[in-house]
Amino acid sequence: MSDGRVTLAQSVAQRAARKMMRKAAPGRLAAVAATLVLSVLGSAAALAAPTATSPAAAPVAATAAATTAAPAAELVLLGVAGGPTWYGADSPHGISSALVVDGKAYIVDLGSGAYRQLRRAGIKPGAEQAVFLTHLHTDHIIDLASLLMYDPSARRRAKASLQIFGPGRRGALPPLAAGLAGDPVIHAENPGAGTADLVDSVVAGMAADLNIRVRSEGVPDVRGFFQAHDIPVPPGVVQDPNTNPAPPMDPFEVWRDERVTVTAILVPHGLVYPNFAYRFDTAAGSVVFSGDTAVSPNLERLARGADILVHEAIDPAWVDHIVGPKPWDARQQALARQLLEAHTTPQQAGEAATRAGVKRLVLSHLVPGDAPAAHWLSAQDTFKGPVVLGQDLMRIPVMQIPLTQAVKQP
Repeated sequence: MSDGRVTLAQSVAQRAARKMMRKAAPGRLAAVAATLVLSVLGSAAALAAPTATSPAAAPVAATAAATTAAPAAELVLLGVAGGPTWYGADSPHGISSALVVDGKAYIVDLGSGAYRQLRRAGIKPGAEQAVFLTHLHTDHIIDLASLLMYDPSARRRAKASLQIFGPGRRGALPPLAAGLAGDPVIHAENPGAGTADLVDSVVAGMAADLNIRVRSEGVPDVRGFFQAHDIPVPPGVVQDPNTNPAPPMDPFEVWRDERVTVTAILVPHGLVYPNFAYRFDTAAGSVVFSGDTAVSPNLERLARGADILVHEAIDPAWVDHIVGPKPWDARQQALARQLLEAHTTPQQAGEAATRAGVKRLVLSHLVPGDAPAAHWLSAQDTFKGPVVLGQDLMRIPVMQIPLTQAVKQP
């Protein structure tokens, strides 16, 4: 079995371990945990075959005792669920990731629970340098308000405002899908609001609370602690977002500082526009975030040769279940089309990683979040490098190191 399969096997076993521990009687939890952890580590060590890039498997005790210096750049998966995040007791948190470089955090998307996950991951208030929103679907932005409104004093101590980047205004709305009745337009004066509009609306909606705190508690004016930026799409690229929202294009630079250079490209996600994938280049290596996307040559161009590709995945079997029995009516057809034509199966994600020539594939934005781990295994059929099934609070060094030290399970 390849080292990629061992990594995914560890992920599968870890999930199974947690489920079994929850079902065990309280007095048996410690014994169950010890047995399962040894089983996971032992299986991984036994299955790992020597390769050109990884050493022969070490004994379990040696593996457990191995220590390495903290990586200069580390990917932290804060939440790995796409869409609604409450699937039951095993539900992961909403989609959000952090790239931590020399102690500074760069956040990609802020799904449900992302703020608390930042703190659970040990990312302290004020360490966040910038937020990059791939698009403005609710499951990617719902916790933005928490990050903006909490800990204003931390931003003052950091002496740097939080930079927020994301899509600008959409422009004309798409036509109503065939077979759908009525044509309600929400917030008709600006129906395709962008990132700057979103941030302004968060502040406006909380004005009563903020003004009272300024006057009664001396809380600073939060507006000085963050700046929102609509990312302009290069001119001439998109002719009509309602017919082709992600035409072929070259990546373009969004932002840089002394630690990272961030580039973006448009990727297709139904009629969502603009919808970005991001690449972060650091001295330690490169990480690409697909955001929500269908199969996309643009994404593969952006991800060319990256150290890590964090790619979304949807379980096709779940789509049939959620849409309902066939034949489908117009509403069901529209829902199925949105789910299947706007997302990527695990097998397709593996194919994209192969074509892009990336070193490692990390599956995240899992839809549904509670699908059995085995449902994602088809990514291994189409990508022969390491495949990691994302879990909440998983930490992955950007610089590739031996498998047994490469992934810190939550």
